[in-house]
Amino acid sequence: MAEPGKEARRTLGIAVLGLGHVGAAMAACLLEAGHRVLAVDPDATRAARVARGQAPVHEPGVAERLARGLAAGRLAVAGRLEELAGLDLVLVCVGTPPHAGGGLALGEVETASRTLGRLLRRRAPDLPPLLLAYRSTLPPGTMEETVLPLLETESGAPPGSSWEAVYHPEFLREGSAVADQLAPSRIVLGERRPGAGRRLEGLHDGLDAPLFETSFAEAETLKLVDNGFHALKVAFANEIGRLCVAGGVDPQAVMRLLLADRRLNLSAAYLRPGAPFGGACLPKDLGSLLALGQTRGLELPLMAGVLASNDAHLAWLEGRVRALLPPPGPLLLLGLSFKPGTDDLRASPLVRLAGRLLAAGYRLDILDPDLDPEGAPERAAGLAAPLRACLRADLEAAAGPWRLALIGKPLPALVDRLPADLPRLDLHRLGGTAGA
Repeated sequence: MAEPGKEARRTLGIAVLGLGHVGAAMAACLLEAGHRVLAVDPDATRAARVARGQAPVHEPGVAERLARGLAAGRLAVAGRLEELAGLDLVLVCVGTPPHAGGGLALGEVETASRTLGRLLRRRAPDLPPLLLAYRSTLPPGTMEETVLPLLETESGAPPGSSWEAVYHPEFLREGSAVADQLAPSRIVLGERRPGAGRRLEGLHDGLDAPLFETSFAEAETLKLVDNGFHALKVAFANEIGRLCVAGGVDPQAVMRLLLADRRLNLSAAYLRPGAPFGGACLPKDLGSLLALGQTRGLELPLMAGVLASNDAHLAWLEGRVRALLPPPGPLLLLGLSFKPGTDDLRASPLVRLAGRLLAAGYRLDILDPDLDPEGAPERAAGLAAPLRACLRADLEAAAGPWRLALIGKPLPALVDRLPADLPRLDLHRLGGTAGA
């Protein structure tokens, strides 16, 4: 989308379905970029306000842009979409409110999809495929399992013929939706196939933001994860705030110091799905925080839940192993200390996992170049006897042949020496499986 005051490379005819905070901000920004906009909302009050060049919701920057677009003759308003003539693009911004079960109600998305499908039947066959971009928040699987089937059934044509659909999640905040639209952190397109949404790129001309093309499900999931992470940060800050206030400490000062670390705290560090946390510091200091909360009479459910989540993750990893290969295996585990470059076994999740696998009846060989049973007896001596008996000095000394290799931490030199046909399960990088 072009910057304010700059004409877009090509003027497009765009319908915006739904005039809440997202749809209203989108319509306003598209008009400012020089496009022709048909704003559609069944709510008569909202539609009437937009038809007068007024904002249908309280959102800074929307009213003046709508008014300028109306004065320039580029804005039309309707209570429902009745034809697709003159349109190059449809943006679906209808509501998906929560329902009683905690999920999202998709009635408006389904209605919009059926309407679009029926109108596509009347679209002139010599026109290029109409691009339908869904911006509403959708549960993963909605595009594949609901939207595409409805569009195909109602239009009588498959995607890629008279129409194409993409999922284009929005990351707009109420109160700054226009500013966020004009300066996005990134642009995400969920596509049926790579390149299917290329014609949408023209909307973002002039914006300095990276473009990511991905699958429907990944884009749908990202939208939920994005807001889940924001909620997590708010809850974390508030729990720390309660803890600080109860101890007579300035929580704003503590958080300023926390956020001054941009190498670990404000970074991608620790945000790569993989193994549970362990070691001498994280479990101990988290436990200390929780104990401090108890002495101050505070509930810290988020922090307490971190320990429970860590335990649940370990159990989930064991379940993945069992699903791939039931006992007795045999299994090869690469790595036992809690992270590369250390022989520290304290609170190592790999030690815990190995113990659970042995208890489940697996035959197990363990290799860890960071842990030399001969050179570091004080470390190995801390292991239960059954685990010590599984330690091997090198691949040649291991029993084999194995039916599955578990990669517990990054050990590329050792992994490269594994038999090429040996199935692997990468425990430190979720989603990283090979041959299994």
